[in-house]
Amino acid sequence: MYKSISPSNYHVLHPRPVYLIVSRNKSSSLNVMAASWVSPVSDEPFLITVSIWRGSLTHQYISETREFTINIPSEKHVDIVYKAGTTSGREVDKFKLLGLKTVKSSVIETPGLDGMLGFLECTVVNQVEVGESTLFIAEVKAVHVLEELYTRYGWDLNKAKILLHHSGRGFTTPSKLILALK
Repeated sequence: MYKSISPSNYHVLHPRPVYLIVSRNKSSSLNVMAASWVSPVSDEPFLITVSIWRGSLTHQYISETREFTINIPSEKHVDIVYKAGTTSGREVDKFKLLGLKTVKSSVIETPGLDGMLGFLECTVVNQVEVGESTLFIAEVKAVHVLEELYTRYGWDLNKAKILLHHSGRGFTTPSKLILALK
């Protein structure tokens, strides 16, 4: 039997992959935030959308420079992801607080994060205001992955341990690859 829950309970769509979004302003100051509302929306060109609250420092920085990186954390980054998602960049330098190191991007100026499973370099091509947030639609300009963790089917789930957000401070990882019949 089905149980009705509040239509505002978006966690019914979780667990979802969680990412660390790195943004910078025109003075090259960096910020990082956790986001699970990230989705591909086109193959050709490869476009993604990320939903960012309009009051956030990340929103301000992305609006200013029109670029960002999407960094893919593993289970070992759970505390960094949680702290990046529950701390305001307006109040504290999250890079310093979390001890984050950067990796130079190949196409854009905003860096990736060292030690992640990989990262995508993105430039904004459009934006749509929805509720309290903005959907930034961005073209992926470059993708970087740890070679030993990426296979012809994508991530090697026995090794990569991609972090998924469940709700609140709860997280999980995918357990195995299941191939459908042809």
